Amino acid sequence: MNDAQSPSQDSRIAFCLEIGKALHSFGTPAHRFEEAMHLLVASLGLEGDFLAHPTAFFADLRSAARREVFVVRTESGETNLEKLVSIQALVKEVISGNQPIEEAAARVREVVARAPSFGRGLVAVSFGLSSAMAARFFGGGWREMVLAALLGLMISVLGFWTSKQHHLAQVLVLLAATLAGFGGVVAAHFISHTAAFTITLASIVILLPGLRLTIALREVATGNLVTGSSRLVDAAMTLLMLAFGVALGRQVAMQFAKTFQESPSIQLAAWTEWAALLVVPLTYMVLFQARKRDFGWILLASIVAFISSRLGSAWLGPELGAGLGAMTLGIVANLFGRYTRLPNQIMELPGLLLLVPGSIGFRGLAFLTMGETEVGLQTAFRMVFLAVALVMGLSLANALVRPRKGL
Repeated sequence: MNDAQSPSQDSRIAFCLEIGKALHSFGTPAHRFEEAMHLLVASLGLEGDFLAHPTAFFADLRSAARREVFVVRTESGETNLEKLVSIQALVKEVISGNQPIEEAAARVREVVARAPSFGRGLVAVSFGLSSAMAARFFGGGWREMVLAALLGLMISVLGFWTSKQHHLAQVLVLLAATLAGFGGVVAAHFISHTAAFTITLASIVILLPGLRLTIALREVATGNLVTGSSRLVDAAMTLLMLAFGVALGRQVAMQFAKTFQESPSIQLAAWTEWAALLVVPLTYMVLFQARKRDFGWILLASIVAFISSRLGSAWLGPELGAGLGAMTLGIVANLFGRYTRLPNQIMELPGLLLLVPGSIGFRGLAFLTMGETEVGLQTAFRMVFLAVALVMGLSLANALVRPRKGL
Protein backbone atom coordinates (compact mmCIF):
# COMPACT_ATOMS: atom_id res chain seq x y z
CA MET A 1 0.00 0.00 0.00
CA ASN A 2 1.29 3.46 -0.92
CA ASP A 3 0.64 6.80 0.75
CA ALA A 4 0.50 10.32 -0.59
CA GLN A 5 4.30 10.54 -0.43
CA SER A 6 4.72 7.63 -2.87
CA PRO A 7 3.19 8.78 -6.17
CA SER A 8 2.43 6.36 -8.96
CA GLN A 9 4.49 6.22 -12.15
CA ASP A 10 1.24 6.03 -14.14
CA SER A 11 0.26 9.63 -14.94
CA ARG A 12 -3.42 8.71 -15.05
CA ILE A 13 -3.32 7.32 -11.52
CA ALA A 14 -1.34 10.32 -10.27
CA PHE A 15 -3.93 12.65 -11.80
CA CYS A 16 -6.80 10.75 -10.17
CA LEU A 17 -5.10 11.10 -6.79
CA GLU A 18 -4.62 14.84 -7.29
CA ILE A 19 -8.30 15.27 -8.17
CA GLY A 20 -9.38 13.08 -5.26
CA LYS A 21 -7.27 15.03 -2.79
CA ALA A 22 -8.70 18.33 -4.04
CA LEU A 23 -12.31 17.15 -3.86
CA HIS A 24 -11.84 15.63 -0.43
CA SER A 25 -10.20 18.74 0.99
CA PHE A 26 -13.14 20.84 -0.23
CA GLY A 27 -15.46 18.82 2.02
CA THR A 28 -17.26 16.89 -0.74
CA PRO A 29 -19.72 14.38 0.83
CA ALA A 30 -18.57 10.77 0.66
CA HIS A 31 -21.29 9.56 -1.71
CA ARG A 32 -20.63 12.36 -4.23
CA PHE A 33 -16.87 11.93 -3.91
CA GLU A 34 -16.94 8.21 -4.62
CA GLU A 35 -19.35 8.61 -7.55
CA ALA A 36 -17.22 11.33 -9.14
CA MET A 37 -14.01 9.34 -8.74
CA HIS A 38 -15.53 6.20 -10.26
CA LEU A 39 -16.60 8.16 -13.34
CA LEU A 40 -13.18 9.79 -13.65
CA VAL A 41 -11.15 6.57 -13.54
CA ALA A 42 -13.51 4.91 -16.01
CA SER A 43 -13.03 7.78 -18.48
CA LEU A 44 -9.24 7.31 -18.24
CA GLY A 45 -9.38 3.60 -19.00
CA LEU A 46 -8.78 2.52 -15.41
CA GLU A 47 -10.67 0.53 -12.84
CA GLY A 48 -10.90 1.66 -9.25
CA ASP A 49 -12.61 1.47 -5.91
CA PHE A 50 -12.69 4.27 -3.35
CA LEU A 51 -13.50 4.57 0.32
CA ALA A 52 -13.78 8.07 1.80
CA HIS A 53 -13.14 8.91 5.44
CA PRO A 54 -13.32 12.34 7.08
CA THR A 55 -9.52 12.83 7.09
CA ALA A 56 -8.37 10.48 4.32
CA PHE A 57 -9.50 8.31 1.44
CA PHE A 58 -8.44 4.91 0.14
CA ALA A 59 -8.00 4.33 -3.57
CA ASP A 60 -7.60 0.90 -5.20
CA LEU A 61 -6.60 1.73 -8.79
CA ARG A 62 -6.00 -0.84 -11.52
CA SER A 63 -4.64 -0.56 -15.04
CA ALA A 64 -3.84 -3.28 -17.57
CA ALA A 65 -0.25 -3.45 -16.33
CA ARG A 66 -0.50 -3.09 -12.57
CA ARG A 67 -2.60 -2.56 -9.48
CA GLU A 68 -1.84 0.05 -6.83
CA VAL A 69 -3.53 0.81 -3.52
CA PHE A 70 -3.16 4.25 -1.93
CA VAL A 71 -4.18 5.91 1.30
CA VAL A 72 -4.27 9.69 0.85
CA ARG A 73 -4.40 11.80 3.98
CA THR A 74 -6.11 15.17 3.68
CA GLU A 75 -7.06 18.09 5.85
CA SER A 76 -10.62 19.27 5.51
CA GLY A 77 -10.49 22.82 4.21
CA GLU A 78 -13.04 25.57 3.83
CA THR A 79 -15.68 25.22 1.14
CA ASN A 80 -14.51 27.01 -2.00
CA LEU A 81 -17.06 26.84 -4.80
CA GLU A 82 -14.88 28.76 -7.25
CA LYS A 83 -12.09 26.19 -6.94
CA LEU A 84 -14.61 23.37 -7.27
CA VAL A 85 -15.79 24.83 -10.58
CA SER A 86 -12.16 25.13 -11.76
CA ILE A 87 -11.45 21.50 -10.85
CA GLN A 88 -14.52 20.36 -12.75
CA ALA A 89 -13.45 22.32 -15.83
CA LEU A 90 -9.99 20.72 -15.73
CA VAL A 91 -11.44 17.24 -15.53
CA LYS A 92 -13.70 17.96 -18.53
CA GLU A 93 -10.67 19.08 -20.56
CA VAL A 94 -8.77 15.90 -19.70
CA ILE A 95 -11.70 13.63 -20.54
CA SER A 96 -12.24 15.41 -23.87
CA GLY A 97 -8.54 15.08 -24.72
CA ASN A 98 -7.93 18.84 -24.82
CA GLN A 99 -5.55 18.84 -21.86
CA PRO A 100 -2.55 16.51 -21.26
CA ILE A 101 -2.81 14.72 -17.93
CA GLU A 102 0.59 15.90 -16.67
CA GLU A 103 -0.27 19.55 -17.29
CA ALA A 104 -3.74 19.10 -15.80
CA ALA A 105 -2.28 17.61 -12.60
CA ALA A 106 0.01 20.63 -12.23
CA ARG A 107 -2.95 22.96 -12.80
CA VAL A 108 -4.93 21.13 -10.12
CA ARG A 109 -2.16 21.83 -7.63
CA GLU A 110 -2.14 25.46 -8.71
CA VAL A 111 -5.91 25.74 -8.18
CA VAL A 112 -5.66 24.21 -4.70
CA ALA A 113 -2.80 26.55 -3.72
CA ARG A 114 -4.47 29.65 -5.18
CA ALA A 115 -5.35 32.41 -2.73
CA PRO A 116 -9.10 32.84 -2.10
CA SER A 117 -10.87 35.42 -4.24
CA PHE A 118 -12.30 37.16 -1.16
CA GLY A 119 -9.74 38.23 1.42
CA ARG A 120 -9.96 37.94 5.18
CA GLY A 121 -11.27 41.45 5.65
CA LEU A 122 -14.28 40.86 3.41
CA VAL A 123 -14.84 37.42 4.95
CA ALA A 124 -14.88 38.99 8.43
CA VAL A 125 -17.39 41.64 7.33
CA SER A 126 -19.56 38.94 5.73
CA PHE A 127 -19.41 36.89 8.94
CA GLY A 128 -20.66 39.86 10.92
CA LEU A 129 -23.30 40.73 8.34
CA SER A 130 -24.60 37.15 8.28
CA SER A 131 -24.90 37.29 12.08
CA ALA A 132 -26.95 40.48 11.79
CA MET A 133 -29.30 38.89 9.25
CA ALA A 134 -29.61 35.79 11.45
CA ALA A 135 -30.65 38.00 14.36
CA ARG A 136 -33.50 39.30 12.21
CA PHE A 137 -34.56 35.76 11.23
CA PHE A 138 -34.54 34.81 14.93
CA GLY A 139 -37.00 37.61 15.67
CA GLY A 140 -34.56 40.26 16.87
CA GLY A 141 -34.79 44.00 16.36
CA TRP A 142 -32.23 46.49 15.09
CA ARG A 143 -30.36 46.46 18.44
CA GLU A 144 -29.86 42.71 18.24
CA MET A 145 -28.80 42.97 14.60
CA VAL A 146 -26.12 45.58 15.29
CA LEU A 147 -24.78 43.84 18.39
CA ALA A 148 -24.78 40.41 16.70
CA ALA A 149 -22.87 41.91 13.77
CA LEU A 150 -20.22 43.34 16.10
CA LEU A 151 -19.85 40.07 17.99
CA GLY A 152 -19.76 38.11 14.74
CA LEU A 153 -17.01 40.37 13.43
CA MET A 154 -15.00 39.87 16.63
CA ILE A 155 -15.43 36.09 16.41
CA SER A 156 -14.28 36.09 12.79
CA VAL A 157 -11.14 38.05 13.72
CA LEU A 158 -10.59 35.61 16.60
CA GLY A 159 -10.79 32.75 14.11
CA PHE A 160 -8.14 34.30 11.86
CA TRP A 161 -5.85 34.85 14.84
CA THR A 162 -6.22 31.35 16.28
CA SER A 163 -5.62 29.80 12.85
CA LYS A 164 -2.00 30.94 13.20
CA GLN A 165 -1.76 29.56 16.74
CA HIS A 166 -2.01 25.77 16.49
CA HIS A 167 -2.49 25.29 20.23
CA LEU A 168 -5.47 27.69 20.17
CA ALA A 169 -7.05 26.62 16.88
CA GLN A 170 -8.40 23.48 18.51
CA VAL A 171 -10.41 25.49 21.05
CA LEU A 172 -11.69 28.19 18.65
CA VAL A 173 -15.29 27.02 18.99
CA LEU A 174 -15.08 27.15 22.80
CA LEU A 175 -13.45 30.60 22.80
CA ALA A 176 -15.96 31.97 20.28
CA ALA A 177 -18.94 30.62 22.23
CA THR A 178 -17.60 32.04 25.49
CA LEU A 179 -17.16 35.45 23.88
CA ALA A 180 -20.69 35.27 22.41
CA GLY A 181 -22.26 34.29 25.74
CA PHE A 182 -20.38 36.98 27.63
CA GLY A 183 -21.03 39.67 25.03
CA GLY A 184 -24.74 38.93 24.77
CA VAL A 185 -25.34 39.32 28.53
CA VAL A 186 -23.19 42.44 28.87
CA ALA A 187 -24.88 44.10 25.89
CA ALA A 188 -28.38 43.29 27.15
CA HIS A 189 -27.48 44.53 30.64
CA PHE A 190 -26.50 48.00 29.43
CA ILE A 191 -28.95 48.35 26.52
CA SER A 192 -32.66 48.08 27.30
CA HIS A 193 -35.13 46.02 25.26
CA THR A 194 -32.33 43.77 24.01
CA ALA A 195 -32.58 39.96 23.94
CA ALA A 196 -29.24 38.50 25.08
CA PHE A 197 -29.88 34.97 23.84
CA THR A 198 -30.82 36.20 20.34
CA ILE A 199 -27.56 38.16 20.14
CA THR A 200 -25.53 35.18 21.30
CA LEU A 201 -27.18 32.69 18.97
CA ALA A 202 -26.96 34.96 15.92
CA SER A 203 -23.29 35.79 16.50
CA ILE A 204 -22.26 32.12 16.34
CA VAL A 205 -24.75 31.03 13.68
CA ILE A 206 -21.99 30.25 11.13
CA LEU A 207 -20.25 27.99 13.67
CA LEU A 208 -23.37 25.92 14.32
CA PRO A 209 -22.90 22.42 12.82
CA GLY A 210 -26.36 22.09 11.33
CA LEU A 211 -25.02 21.68 7.79
CA ARG A 212 -22.49 19.08 8.96
CA LEU A 213 -25.24 17.22 10.80
CA THR A 214 -27.40 17.14 7.68
CA ILE A 215 -24.49 15.96 5.51
CA ALA A 216 -23.63 13.30 8.08
CA LEU A 217 -27.16 11.89 8.13
CA ARG A 218 -27.24 11.98 4.35
CA GLU A 219 -24.04 9.94 4.21
CA VAL A 220 -25.48 7.43 6.65
CA ALA A 221 -28.63 7.23 4.51
CA THR A 222 -26.52 6.53 1.40
CA GLY A 223 -24.61 3.68 3.10
CA ASN A 224 -21.41 5.57 4.00
CA LEU A 225 -21.67 4.56 7.65
CA VAL A 226 -18.09 5.20 8.76
CA THR A 227 -17.84 8.70 7.32
CA GLY A 228 -21.39 9.61 8.34
CA SER A 229 -20.89 8.38 11.90
CA SER A 230 -17.64 10.31 12.21
CA ARG A 231 -19.30 13.49 11.01
CA LEU A 232 -22.17 12.93 13.44
CA VAL A 233 -19.75 12.71 16.35
CA ASP A 234 -17.94 15.81 15.13
CA ALA A 235 -21.20 17.77 14.86
CA ALA A 236 -22.31 16.63 18.31
CA MET A 237 -18.98 17.60 19.84
CA THR A 238 -19.14 21.03 18.23
CA LEU A 239 -22.63 21.59 19.64
CA LEU A 240 -21.49 20.54 23.11
CA MET A 241 -18.50 22.88 22.99
CA LEU A 242 -20.71 25.75 21.84
CA ALA A 243 -23.23 25.13 24.61
CA PHE A 244 -20.52 24.85 27.25
CA GLY A 245 -18.76 27.99 26.03
CA VAL A 246 -21.96 30.04 25.98
CA ALA A 247 -22.90 28.85 29.47
CA LEU A 248 -19.42 29.76 30.73
CA GLY A 249 -19.53 33.19 29.13
CA ARG A 250 -22.98 33.95 30.49
CA GLN A 251 -22.02 32.90 34.01
CA VAL A 252 -18.90 35.08 33.98
CA ALA A 253 -20.89 38.05 32.66
CA MET A 254 -23.55 37.61 35.35
CA GLN A 255 -20.92 38.10 38.02
CA PHE A 256 -20.67 41.68 36.81
CA ALA A 257 -24.31 42.10 35.83
CA LYS A 258 -26.03 40.46 38.78
CA THR A 259 -29.33 42.21 38.10
CA PHE A 260 -29.45 40.98 34.49
CA GLN A 261 -32.75 39.57 33.22
CA GLU A 262 -33.71 38.45 29.73
CA SER A 263 -35.94 41.02 28.05
CA PRO A 264 -37.91 40.87 24.79
CA SER A 265 -36.63 42.74 21.78
CA ILE A 266 -38.49 45.41 19.83
CA GLN A 267 -39.96 43.75 16.74
CA LEU A 268 -39.29 45.11 13.28
CA ALA A 269 -41.69 45.37 10.36
CA ALA A 270 -42.28 42.21 8.33
CA TRP A 271 -40.65 43.66 5.20
CA THR A 272 -37.26 43.77 6.96
CA GLU A 273 -37.16 39.97 6.93
CA TRP A 274 -37.43 39.99 3.14
CA ALA A 275 -34.73 42.64 2.99
CA ALA A 276 -32.51 40.37 5.09
CA LEU A 277 -33.21 37.53 2.67
CA LEU A 278 -31.75 39.63 -0.15
CA VAL A 279 -28.60 40.43 1.84
CA VAL A 280 -27.87 36.90 3.06
CA PRO A 281 -26.86 35.54 -0.39
CA LEU A 282 -24.11 38.17 -0.58
CA THR A 283 -22.59 36.86 2.63
CA TYR A 284 -22.90 33.25 1.43
CA MET A 285 -21.13 34.13 -1.82
CA VAL A 286 -18.16 35.42 0.19
CA LEU A 287 -18.15 32.75 2.91
CA PHE A 288 -18.35 29.92 0.36
CA GLN A 289 -15.84 31.70 -1.93
CA ALA A 290 -18.19 31.44 -4.91
CA ARG A 291 -17.73 33.21 -8.21
CA LYS A 292 -19.36 36.64 -8.48
CA ARG A 293 -21.22 35.51 -11.58
CA ASP A 294 -22.98 32.83 -9.50
CA PHE A 295 -24.58 35.35 -7.12
CA GLY A 296 -27.88 35.16 -9.01
CA TRP A 297 -28.04 31.39 -8.54
CA ILE A 298 -27.24 31.72 -4.82
CA LEU A 299 -29.96 34.35 -4.47
CA LEU A 300 -32.45 32.09 -6.26
CA ALA A 301 -31.54 29.15 -4.01
CA SER A 302 -32.04 31.26 -0.88
CA ILE A 303 -35.43 32.52 -2.05
CA VAL A 304 -36.60 29.03 -3.06
CA ALA A 305 -35.53 27.50 0.25
CA PHE A 306 -37.04 30.30 2.33
CA ILE A 307 -40.41 30.53 0.58
CA SER A 308 -40.96 26.78 0.17
CA SER A 309 -40.08 26.06 3.82
CA ARG A 310 -42.36 28.85 5.06
CA LEU A 311 -45.25 27.62 2.96
CA GLY A 312 -44.55 24.04 4.02
CA SER A 313 -44.38 25.02 7.69
CA ALA A 314 -47.78 26.70 7.47
CA TRP A 315 -49.21 23.60 5.83
CA LEU A 316 -47.38 20.68 7.49
CA GLY A 317 -45.63 22.12 10.53
CA PRO A 318 -42.04 23.37 10.92
CA GLU A 319 -40.18 20.05 10.67
CA LEU A 320 -42.03 18.62 7.67
CA GLY A 321 -42.11 22.10 6.16
CA ALA A 322 -38.31 22.17 6.23
CA GLY A 323 -38.33 18.78 4.50
CA LEU A 324 -40.57 20.21 1.78
CA GLY A 325 -38.18 23.14 1.46
CA ALA A 326 -35.23 20.75 1.09
CA MET A 327 -37.06 18.75 -1.57
CA THR A 328 -37.91 21.89 -3.55
CA LEU A 329 -34.36 23.16 -3.21
CA GLY A 330 -32.95 19.79 -4.26
CA ILE A 331 -35.10 19.69 -7.39
CA VAL A 332 -34.06 23.21 -8.39
CA ALA A 333 -30.38 22.45 -7.66
CA ASN A 334 -30.50 19.23 -9.70
CA LEU A 335 -32.08 21.04 -12.65
CA PHE A 336 -29.42 23.74 -12.31
CA GLY A 337 -26.63 21.15 -12.39
CA ARG A 338 -28.08 19.27 -15.35
CA TYR A 339 -28.56 22.32 -17.58
CA THR A 340 -25.56 24.45 -16.61
CA ARG A 341 -23.10 21.55 -16.12
CA LEU A 342 -21.94 23.24 -12.92
CA PRO A 343 -21.72 21.70 -9.41
CA ASN A 344 -25.06 21.38 -7.62
CA GLN A 345 -23.39 22.72 -4.47
CA ILE A 346 -23.52 26.27 -5.88
CA MET A 347 -27.25 26.28 -5.14
CA GLU A 348 -27.60 23.46 -2.65
CA LEU A 349 -25.21 24.64 0.08
CA PRO A 350 -26.45 28.24 0.45
CA GLY A 351 -30.08 27.12 0.37
CA LEU A 352 -29.52 24.47 3.00
CA LEU A 353 -27.97 27.02 5.36
CA LEU A 354 -31.41 28.61 5.69
CA LEU A 355 -32.94 25.24 6.59
CA VAL A 356 -30.39 23.41 8.75
CA PRO A 357 -31.28 22.60 12.38
CA GLY A 358 -28.17 23.89 14.14
CA SER A 359 -29.92 26.71 15.99
CA ILE A 360 -32.60 24.33 17.28
CA GLY A 361 -29.96 21.91 18.57
CA PHE A 362 -28.10 24.72 20.27
CA ARG A 363 -31.29 25.91 21.96
CA GLY A 364 -31.87 22.37 23.23
CA LEU A 365 -28.42 22.16 24.79
CA ALA A 366 -28.82 25.66 26.20
CA PHE A 367 -32.02 24.58 27.95
CA LEU A 368 -30.20 21.57 29.37
CA THR A 369 -27.42 23.74 30.80
CA MET A 370 -30.09 25.94 32.41
CA GLY A 371 -31.63 22.91 34.15
CA GLU A 372 -34.71 22.72 31.93
CA THR A 373 -34.17 19.06 31.07
CA GLU A 374 -37.57 18.23 29.60
CA VAL A 375 -37.66 21.23 27.28
CA GLY A 376 -34.03 20.65 26.32
CA LEU A 377 -34.61 17.02 25.36
CA GLN A 378 -37.72 17.91 23.36
CA THR A 379 -35.80 20.58 21.48
CA ALA A 380 -32.87 18.23 20.81
CA PHE A 381 -35.28 15.65 19.41
CA ARG A 382 -36.74 18.33 17.13
CA MET A 383 -33.22 18.97 15.84
CA VAL A 384 -32.73 15.32 14.90
CA PHE A 385 -36.20 15.07 13.36
CA LEU A 386 -35.60 18.24 11.34
CA ALA A 387 -32.25 16.93 10.08
CA VAL A 388 -33.90 13.66 9.03
CA ALA A 389 -36.65 15.63 7.27
CA LEU A 390 -34.01 17.56 5.31
CA VAL A 391 -32.24 14.36 4.28
CA MET A 392 -35.50 12.74 3.19
CA GLY A 393 -36.42 15.88 1.26
CA LEU A 394 -33.11 15.82 -0.62
CA SER A 395 -33.50 12.09 -1.29
CA LEU A 396 -36.98 12.62 -2.72
CA ALA A 397 -35.62 15.41 -4.89
CA ASN A 398 -32.98 13.05 -6.31
CA ALA A 399 -35.68 10.47 -7.00
CA LEU A 400 -37.88 12.99 -8.84
CA VAL A 401 -35.08 14.75 -10.74
CA ARG A 402 -31.91 12.71 -10.96
CA PRO A 403 -28.80 14.79 -10.32
CA ARG A 404 -26.15 15.01 -12.98
CA LYS A 405 -23.50 12.35 -12.44
CA GLY A 406 -19.87 13.23 -11.97
CA LEU A 407 -18.29 16.34 -10.54
